[in-house]
Amino acid sequence: MCFSASASGTEQRTLPGSPGAYGVVLGGLLVLTGVLTWRPAWHPGMIAAAFTAGGALAWTWRRGGLSAGQVVVLAFVLRMLFVAIPPGTLSDDGARYVWDGVVQVEEGISPYRYAPEAAALADLRSAPMYERLNSASYHSVYPPASQLVFAAGALFYDALGWRGSFYVINALFALMEGALVVLLWRRGVGAGALLLYALHPLVLLEMAGQGHTEAGAALGLVGAVVAARAGHGRVASLALAGATLFKLYPLVLVPFLGRRFGRRALWPGALAGALLSVPYMFLYAGGVAWGLVWDSLGLYVQRFEFNAGPYYALKELAYLATGADWSKILGPALRWVFLAGLPVLYVLDARRQWPLGKAFFWTLALYLLCATTVHPWYLVPLLAVAAVRERPAWPWQGLGLCAVGTYAFYAPVPYAGEGYGTFVVLGWGGLAVGGAWHFRRALLCPLLRRRARRKARRVTDLLPAGFLSGNPPARVLDLGAGEGFVGEWLHQRYGAEVVLADVGDFNRTDLPQVVYDGCQLPFEDDAFDAVVLYFVLHHAEDPEAVLREAMRVAEGRVVVAESVYKGRVQRRLLRLLDRGANRLRCGKAVADGPLRFRRAEAWRALIERLGGTVAQERRRGRGVHPQALFVVTGGAE
Repeated sequence: MCFSASASGTEQRTLPGSPGAYGVVLGGLLVLTGVLTWRPAWHPGMIAAAFTAGGALAWTWRRGGLSAGQVVVLAFVLRMLFVAIPPGTLSDDGARYVWDGVVQVEEGISPYRYAPEAAALADLRSAPMYERLNSASYHSVYPPASQLVFAAGALFYDALGWRGSFYVINALFALMEGALVVLLWRRGVGAGALLLYALHPLVLLEMAGQGHTEAGAALGLVGAVVAARAGHGRVASLALAGATLFKLYPLVLVPFLGRRFGRRALWPGALAGALLSVPYMFLYAGGVAWGLVWDSLGLYVQRFEFNAGPYYALKELAYLATGADWSKILGPALRWVFLAGLPVLYVLDARRQWPLGKAFFWTLALYLLCATTVHPWYLVPLLAVAAVRERPAWPWQGLGLCAVGTYAFYAPVPYAGEGYGTFVVLGWGGLAVGGAWHFRRALLCPLLRRRARRKARRVTDLLPAGFLSGNPPARVLDLGAGEGFVGEWLHQRYGAEVVLADVGDFNRTDLPQVVYDGCQLPFEDDAFDAVVLYFVLHHAEDPEAVLREAMRVAEGRVVVAESVYKGRVQRRLLRLLDRGANRLRCGKAVADGPLRFRRAEAWRALIERLGGTVAQERRRGRGVHPQALFVVTGGAE
């Protein structure tokens, strides 16, 4: 039974503390994380520093230790330091970035035309970045906007070499991601949400330290949400097109914009995408075999796998069940699961009128849950969308931190592989637990309805036969109704006219509900044939007032069910179990409310003191949860 409305779980608390101290400690830990990134042999220390910084980040968020302006200043200082991290220390994608750029600038051909190992590019194989390529047999799959950035970096290839070109590319992506931080700040995103994104160790390492293309995608996604909030549909379409031109998957988000602004608002984004893509696809391609490019993109789903918790779990279960390796089947199957889930999200968005940020967030979440490869930087756009929503998204924050730990896979130290597996389990296991907590009410609903049916049957057993289903139907008040499932069953099974009442709106049924102050019910005397108080009185601030009101508005009977105890140990166990159950159902504020358990004799004495008569009394349950049920007639004047 939910006693009172719970406060928002995302609210940041501001507590005493020195902003300078918070900034120094957090900034120092993040600098240490960046320094330990420079050499692969130091990566275990980098992971430890990142986790310590993650703890400091959560503590700073909880304490409200930094203002939004201070977060922005610290974020930019750190980004300038992280940009200096050498290429290839965490990812060899930088070598491919420079290669694609050099193919465009030096050879004057499309980066999509040939795979790096093709004979037509033999004169470039002596380039120092060639030996660092991780997929020389695959065609490039980076979209046109990314290719433009690569080409800009390659302009400096002759003068600065491949490392210098990488730093230019890295700086350009860092500037985009820095613009994202400024956009969040200027649009009034709170200090807490800004802090959790801008100073997250993963974001600093991947966006400023390794310059991944997700920086452009994240900027476009956040820009689309911000523009949509302001009612600028065409600007939002341009921003979303920009995100798609850096990473392909944001294309599936277009229907969300179409529902809000109509198809006419989408043409600027479509035009911008076409203008940038056509030169690469036709004019500049020079006979690209697009089937090979598509095959390269598909192979990323079928061949590669990394840090994909759901995929790993399914793969292990399939192996245990059949003894066979299902990896080549599960990858494409999960892709179809994602595609099948998109219409569901579109329908939910339309029916529930989601904010655009929420629609984007859950689509990105589904994309990552169905991926066979979740490199650390893949998580950054989702964290950025969480920031613009001003929701901490703690399970995903934790997964992002554990993703830093997956770099143990590449660390040249003993037992690195075991460390990688630990971080995969920790990250995705934490996400699973956090997801179960987030959806706990929906997951608990079937159990609560079944439990409510049992409660309702006990109520009917205490009432005369045909009492509820008479003509006219009985009028019943379910007082302290919580979700309203007991009253719902009485209404559906017997046709009783049921009204719900509680101190907060916890109703999950179609029955009418009254929210009252816990003291005075807004009903006339004898307004109901029966009043039900099922596990309610021990939650009330003033049980006597609640019971008196129930007896006042009941013309017939009041059914009271209460958890009771016989000794101190049993009472303490009841308190522990009750708080745990209500924390699951209703949140911390409700679970921490008053608990006024009494012995069965004390409840009977209270009833009689208020002028009621106990017409029936039953006991049920032993050991952990003994209960007393009373049927009360009469009442105090």
